Amino acid sequence: MKRKVPKNLKSSDVRGMVKVRKKIKVHKGGKVVEANALFDTGSRGSYFSKSFAEKIGYEPYEKPREVPLAVKGKHAKVVGRTAVYLEVEGEILPEEELIGVIEDLLVDVVIGLNVMEKYGIYIEDDEIKFRPHPPTSMII
Repeated sequence: MKRKVPKNLKSSDVRGMVKVRKKIKVHKGGKVVEANALFDTGSRGSYFSKSFAEKIGYEPYEKPREVPLAVKGKHAKVVGRTAVYLEVEGEILPEEELIGVIEDLLVDVVIGLNVMEKYGIYIEDDEIKFRPHPPTSMII
């Protein structure tokens, strides 16, 4: 059964993947920068656009690395990385996260399963929720 999504909604549900756009804050070295984030259950990793990463600073790679996209034969160039704290729905996540930097990414930030699963972040009715709340990280 296909779910109808009104055009004015900011999320989509395609083949079990759920995406929703929300504003988050990124903390690094005393700076706090607001970003437009796409929470994407179809992405295993989390990434910043190069233009956003330039605002907060990042460590460029000597040679870009390619990651496959969900389109046959297409790849994105990972050009560096940076370690930051993420603030989601007013909650600063407890651990510093290493985020890849992608050239020509269309949104400031993609939050993938590596962060969502770690902190129990899920999407319900186009809203970001935590299980448990407040978010914690656990070693099991």
